[in-house]
Amino acid sequence: MRGDPPTIFLSAAEASGDHHAAGLIHALRRRFPDAKFLGAAGPEMSAAGCESILDLTQKASMVAGPLANLRYYHRAVKQLQRAIREIHPDVFVPVDSPALNWHLAKAAKAVGTPVMYYVAPQVWAWARWRIKKVRRLTDHVACILPFEEAYFRQRGVAATYVGHPLFDSLPAQRQAGDCPDLIDAWRTGQWRVALLPGSRPGEIKRHAPALANTAEAIRRRWPEAKCTFTAVNARAVEQIRTHAGRDDLDIVAGQTETVLSEAHFAVAASGTVTLSVAHFGVPMVILHRVGMFERILFRLLGRRLIHTKHLSLVNILAGRRIVPELMPWYGSEKQLLDAVMLCMDDIGWLTTTRRKLLDLTRPLPAANHRSAAENTADIVAEMMGKKKT
Repeated sequence: MRGDPPTIFLSAAEASGDHHAAGLIHALRRRFPDAKFLGAAGPEMSAAGCESILDLTQKASMVAGPLANLRYYHRAVKQLQRAIREIHPDVFVPVDSPALNWHLAKAAKAVGTPVMYYVAPQVWAWARWRIKKVRRLTDHVACILPFEEAYFRQRGVAATYVGHPLFDSLPAQRQAGDCPDLIDAWRTGQWRVALLPGSRPGEIKRHAPALANTAEAIRRRWPEAKCTFTAVNARAVEQIRTHAGRDDLDIVAGQTETVLSEAHFAVAASGTVTLSVAHFGVPMVILHRVGMFERILFRLLGRRLIHTKHLSLVNILAGRRIVPELMPWYGSEKQLLDAVMLCMDDIGWLTTTRRKLLDLTRPLPAANHRSAAENTADIVAEMMGKKKT
């Protein structure tokens, strides 16, 4: 075996990947105290001790024209590929973001560096022919959804379910009886409604106006209802106010878990956050607004590319429609409000859905009181051991 400390190259392009990768770095540091970590690192990875060659998470949070972004990412890919060729890391760990990471995985394989993909590319959802790329460019996939391990293994890809990293930091799940009283809210109108427009600027721009109008309609119907927007930071708070065009909104930053722990109902932009909503047993309507170009593309090619019956993560995991999903949603506020009111009026649906959501998310945390990061670190350590012997 080589005696020098290992070099681990990681790549994350968005805030969620930065967060997951930072947890993995901490877990690996406990195994390899002298290891060198570097790569495409956001602020959380850097704080965990990863040398940042580029911070792509900052670019992901900015609004720019598609051509400007394309030029930027092309240069970024070239710079990171060059770094991989020069460094010859002991292992490359791409985290989510396959559009970026396939290019880097190719460079890693070319210099003999094993690739351990964390947060599996969702080839099971769309464009299934990409499984060939997974086989060619990865040595192991750390899956964060229970069904993914069998899916990849059946197609010749080494894969392990490690647990969902979101649940490494969430509080322990409550029983249905410990959640906010749905019957009392339904009877008195003292609703607590969580509004989650998304974290990216584009999501906020598309969703905030309709969610603000939905909150106003809820308060007209139930004057004692409280509707609270969640934002990831102060900048997102201002974006919500700007795009909603009003200053009277109740918005909190960095308190999503607190808001969800008190909520009876939620309206949420599609994404991982819907698993947090489900974990807290909050019935919801999920939406994802698309523009005209996406609308045309979906109508022409959608069902040829997308292979899941449902499009929201909650319903995909369930294998059936647990909650309404407006996906794709073209911006009809009447459609959204009708879905919200129909759900909030139906106490039977509310209570049944709460139980279904709690049951759905119960298996997602890593088993045996471990974390997804620790389980993934075990795989990385094993791969590095095989490479060095």
